[in-house]
Amino acid sequence: MRKFITITFCALLFAFTQGSCKVKEGCPNTENYKVATDRDGQMSTKKGKSGLWSKKQMKNAKKR
Repeated sequence: MRKFITITFCALLFAFTQGSCKVKEGCPNTENYKVATDRDGQMSTKKGKSGLWSKKQMKNAKKR
């Protein structure tokens, strides 16, 4: 019985870890994480806001 449970667990683990990628098409997940580009194919030059520090703290840091 223990051997059956072990084999079943391994089979299920293998089944759930396989991605849904198609041959020569790529994975749909990687398409969501690509860097945004403009019409010419150049990467965006916009800077993101991290929100790590408040505006007041950033202003004080620039003064130093």
